[in-house]
Amino acid sequence: MALVLSAGVGSADGGRHNGDAHDTFTKYVAAYPIMAGIVGGEVGSGTYAGEILKRTAGTATTPTVIEALYHFNGSRHTFTALVHVEQTGLKAVISGVVTEGWPKGHQVEGKYTMLGTCPVNPPGPCFQGSHTILRGSDD
Repeated sequence: MALVLSAGVGSADGGRHNGDAHDTFTKYVAAYPIMAGIVGGEVGSGTYAGEILKRTAGTATTPTVIEALYHFNGSRHTFTALVHVEQTGLKAVISGVVTEGWPKGHQVEGKYTMLGTCPVNPPGPCFQGSHTILRGSDD
């Protein structure tokens, strides 16, 4: 399995969110609407779980819109984010907010690319991406 994990902001304060955090994920649809996969980056190596709450298929001129819960269960941090995804072709943009765990209340933004062959669940497609948890005004 080949997955490059990005480096994140340090946690010298014992895990308190002290700046933007960068996380990575590789996910696939296990059994609609349930997703599974792996995570890395600031959260540490771990597992990804997700639920698609709503999906509106796009057209040739409009993106597919997805509302979902992303659960990152890393070796250093865990959190749940409610996300809004707009996918056009093989690429998507993500925006949302952390609703539970580290660092609750912070905004999330990111992206992913759909892969034809999944490195964590062959032979089907999967989605490989990253997101940033933005430093919030509550720090």
